[in-house]
Formats: sequence, structure tokens, C-alpha cells
Amino acid sequence: MDGEPEALSDTATNCNLASASETLSDNNQAKLDSLEKKAVHLRLVLEKDFKAADIKWSLFVAAAFSFRYESCLRPFPPAFLKNGVKDMDDLLSIITDVPALDLVLQQLDNLDNLSNISDIIDLLFYVLVRLKEPTLKTVPVEAQESVLMNANSNMSAPKPQYIFQVVNSCKSTAEAKWKELSKNHKIFYAYHGNRLENFYTILNFGLQQHLNKNTLLGNGVYLSPDLNITLPYSHAGFGWGASCIGGHLSCIAMCEVIDTPEGINYQKPVSNEAFARFVGDGVYEDDKSKLLSDQSCDGQMTQYVVTNCDLVRVRYMLVYAKQPASMRFPTTSVNRNAGGFRQWFSRHKLISILLGYGLMLATIGFANNQPIHYYYKILLKKLDIAYSSVKV
Repeated sequence: MDGEPEALSDTATNCNLASASETLSDNNQAKLDSLEKKAVHLRLVLEKDFKAADIKWSLFVAAAFSFRYESCLRPFPPAFLKNGVKDMDDLLSIITDVPALDLVLQQLDNLDNLSNISDIIDLLFYVLVRLKEPTLKTVPVEAQESVLMNANSNMSAPKPQYIFQVVNSCKSTAEAKWKELSKNHKIFYAYHGNRLENFYTILNFGLQQHLNKNTLLGNGVYLSPDLNITLPYSHAGFGWGASCIGGHLSCIAMCEVIDTPEGINYQKPVSNEAFARFVGDGVYEDDKSKLLSDQSCDGQMTQYVVTNCDLVRVRYMLVYAKQPASMRFPTTSVNRNAGGFRQWFSRHKLISILLGYGLMLATIGFANNQPIHYYYKILLKKLDIAYSSVKV
């Protein structure tokens, strides 16, 4: 009789272990099923418009690596919020593990490997699928000219390498509000330039006054009908190194604006001197003289300062991509070696400083060392004797 309860206890324990094992297995299977569904959605997004997905991810990466991520990285991935604190170390670690998107497509085919890249799939799914509003669509090259003509801009302005249409859902409350405000008013197009890291937030929340640091003409969102005027405000930055578009990018928003005097200050003149102060941080150095020379003959240019952001909707995103200078060097072995040394020293600045400091101390020590001076004089005498004998 005393042994029976023990036997019953062992049986109950075994049942509990079996039940826990089944629950764990069910959870793993559910997670794997969820990963497979996310993989399917990711594949559809990447195959539908690869470049649009690439630029959307690049904007997210630029915002994440910005020191102003508190204001730039909105919305923030909720999976990296731990007790109300943003775990940027974990987020940046996963971002650096993300391979090129064409390689991601290949890995999505291997269902057995999905669990090994679950963190990457979850993050890509959040950025490219979960944040589906608004949608980006690549504008074909042959249609880019017609898009730029909407703003009646100066056609001598540098053309972007890519143009993406920003498509909002009909169910969007912001879009519905804009359409309601636009009734009985004319519409015009204008450009807005901003830092690369701000475009992730601009894409998801529209243009906001707090993202604009230019207060030359007062507070508000600065727009211009001339692309040449907007380019210097579109500060270039580094996005995602594995991007098929380019790692060094500059973006301009092409906006549709409601033509109403309430909320917009029209035709504010800006002198070329004030304009030149911003060219220093412009898109690229080789465009400075061209941008300044293309201004109007009266020495002034027009901007709109919008104080009511509900009047503006981003319709297109112009992307300028530039190949890094290190990739334009000739491919001779000498240049490759020189570039390798430069890259090594640029990546190991502290070691380079220590080596330089050590070299400086060694030079000073040798200069003040008497034995070194003695042997140096002997060497000079031997060289002089050898030279004299050869000359004779």
C-alpha cells in the first residue's frame, strides 16, 4: 500500500512532462508556421517591387544608425522595446546581420533554415510588410520626365537616379482629411529637401515642422517649386551598404499642396548669399557652382513656408545615389594597395595615432643618443671612402 502512491506520483510526473513537451512542441510549430507565413509575405513584397522594398529598408537603416534616432526612428519596432526602453544595441546588431535582399530571397526558399534567421525575418516583415501604409512604387525611367513636369521645375536641375511614387490607401484618415481640405481649392506641386535619416519618419507620418531645422524665413515646412533650390537642403547620408540602389543617398519629397493662403506664406525671397550658406552641406560638392549659377537673374528665389502640415501630402520621392569615391579608383595593384592602407588606417584610428606617437618618440630618442651619432659618423666615413675609391 505504501508503494502505490509513489507509483501514482511517478505516473503523474511523466504525464506532466509529456504535456509540457507537447506544449513546447506546439509552440515551436506555431512559431515555425508564423515564420513561414511571414516568409511568404516577404517574398511577395520583394518580388513585386524589389527596388521599392530596398529603398524602404535603406531609409529605416539610415534612421536607426542616426544619433537622433529618438526623433528619426518613428515608428519604432515594438519587438525591441523592453520595459519602455529602446534596445538599440540589439536592433543594430540584427540590422548588421541582414544580407542583401536578393540573398534574403534565396534564403526564404529554404524552409528548414527559417528558424536560423527568424530575427531577420521578423524585422524585415515589420518594416516591409507590417508598415504597409503608404506603399512605394518604382516609377519607370521613361515616365520620370512626366512626373518632374508636374512641378514645372527648372529642367536644367540634376535628374534623380530613381523616383518612387508614394501611394496612400483610400482608408487613410490623413488622406481623407487632405481630400476634404482640397475641395474648392487649386492644387500645385513643390519639392521639399531634408536629411536622409528623416525620410523614414516623413514616409510614415508625413512632413512635420519639428524635422525642419531651417528657420531662415520662420517656422514651418519649407517647399519650393524649383528642384535646384531644394537640392542643397537635401543633405546626403549613408543608408544601407548592401542596397542595390546605393549606400550614399540623398532624397527629395515631391509634394502635392493645397493652394490656400491660410497656412502658407507665399513667394518668400531668399538671397543667393543665404542660399550659399546651405550649399556647403548640399547633395554633392560638384553641384555647388551649377546650383548657384542656375538661380534666377534677379538674385532671388522663391520658397513656400507651410505652417499647416495638413495641406501637404508627399506624392513622390526622388532619390539621388552616388557611388563611393573609393569605388572609382583605377584597379591597378598599386592603387589597390594604397587604398587598402588608407582603409586600414581609417578603420584603426587609435592604433594609427599610437604608432605615430611611438615613431615620434623613437625619432627624438635617436636624435639625442650619442652612440647613434657615433655609429652614424662612422657609416658616413665608410660611405665617403667607398665613393672615393669608386671614383678613382
